[in-house]
Amino acid sequence: MNREEFVTKVASVMRDKDIRKPVMQQKCVFHISDDSGNSRDFAVTSPSKAVLFTRDDVRAVIDTCLQVIEETLCRGDEVNIKGFGVLGLKYREKRRTKKPGTEEWVDVHERYVPKFTFGTTLRMAARVYQMSLNDAAATAPIAFEDDDGGEEDAD
Repeated sequence: MNREEFVTKVASVMRDKDIRKPVMQQKCVFHISDDSGNSRDFAVTSPSKAVLFTRDDVRAVIDTCLQVIEETLCRGDEVNIKGFGVLGLKYREKRRTKKPGTEEWVDVHERYVPKFTFGTTLRMAARVYQMSLNDAAATAPIAFEDDDGGEEDAD
């Protein structure tokens, strides 16, 4: 799933769950006067209304979240999102390895690489997926071969 598909999916989930943003409306002032010179100002405020988030709103929020994560990693700090996981940096020592094509030895310098440790929510999502695969395999029809070499589905 690329970034645009992700934004579209998040926007549709927010629409399905009826997640809205509050929008404040401007205050209207009515000036009423009569022929005798009496005047009065009335300020009318209508209640704020809630509107759905657009794809542009969702894109802006997701892009901002990714930018904050990137800036945090640039400072060497971790991002810990409860239930989701921890994004951080891991230090890799200097090492020697072989190039796959030429089989010559090369030195790989020490460096920091991004590291992600998944949380309980993602772990449970993976288990649900695994159980769905197991259920699909258990309920799949068994194929038997005919005498003429063709296959038939068992009922």
